[in-house]
Amino acid sequence: MTPEDTLPNVMITIYGKPKKKKTSDALAAFPRALFLGVPSAITLVAQNELGFSPSVHPDSPKNLTDLVSMLKSFAEISDKASHDALVVDDISHLCQRSMLEWTENGPAGRSGKKDRFYPYQQLNQHLLEIAHTSRYLGVHLLMNFHERTPGTNSEGRFCPGGPDVPSRNQIETLPAWCDINVRAMVDPNYPDPWFPSIYYCDPTDPEWVTGDRTGMCTTKTPGNIREILRASESNYKLSRLPGLEWQDDVAQSLADDMLGGAAVPDAIQSAVSGRTDNPLHLRWACQDGIARGVLLQQAERSLFDFTAEEKKEANSPTLPPPPPSK
Repeated sequence: MTPEDTLPNVMITIYGKPKKKKTSDALAAFPRALFLGVPSAITLVAQNELGFSPSVHPDSPKNLTDLVSMLKSFAEISDKASHDALVVDDISHLCQRSMLEWTENGPAGRSGKKDRFYPYQQLNQHLLEIAHTSRYLGVHLLMNFHERTPGTNSEGRFCPGGPDVPSRNQIETLPAWCDINVRAMVDPNYPDPWFPSIYYCDPTDPEWVTGDRTGMCTTKTPGNIREILRASESNYKLSRLPGLEWQDDVAQSLADDMLGGAAVPDAIQSAVSGRTDNPLHLRWACQDGIARGVLLQQAERSLFDFTAEEKKEANSPTLPPPPPSK
């Protein structure tokens, strides 16, 4: 067993409305991952936004049964040197498709009618199986979902918003197993000039299911999983694409300038000055640097500086109002 074999792996759930950069951040965080999803869509994002061609499974899962089978098969592979992560993009679609199949093919009850509880029983079973199997993959796992707003279930009980699954009662099933569970949002005040993406995380908020075992995520965290993991106390293995190792130097240079008081536009110009790299690769490195700089600035604040906490709360993104009670 090599030292790298003992490095921790992380399970992540990201949910949010469409086009909030969930896929592109997964690609940037784990460029050597095996992606399970629509090949054309994932490749389009990777090539146009990050300048590389990802590894996408040619026969990606069409429903949750396929996904469970693929996760189990991957877990049994002894040599995982080719991929350091699995990314499922997105599971909400797989859930909806599975429910349709289970509804159509479900058994009949004593009355001769379809058992309407059968699809939900299957959903519960498959989500639990995914959560269980994911712990033994031997690589990082990131799962993207669409967003489901807070509301009430069929019994009138309030259920928080979270990953979009067909049953409100199951919204917390996968997040409960994950190390990081965040909501993708946009914050105009985040200093990334290309796209102000943030992750919202507040376990005390009863309206939304979020949580983070790394201790790095707050109500206004840079929308950059790679830098969140890098800034944590856990020694996560984070790979760059071969030939793009220089991106970390550019990111660190930009972050250092931010810590020194430089404005973000000036720090970007300083970091890219004289470089002739692919502009998409440079932008990728700069976005990592901005996130790194913001996280370093947050880390410099004292744990006992409660005025900083009050300021952070005042600048938190505006959340949507709760659903009507009737």
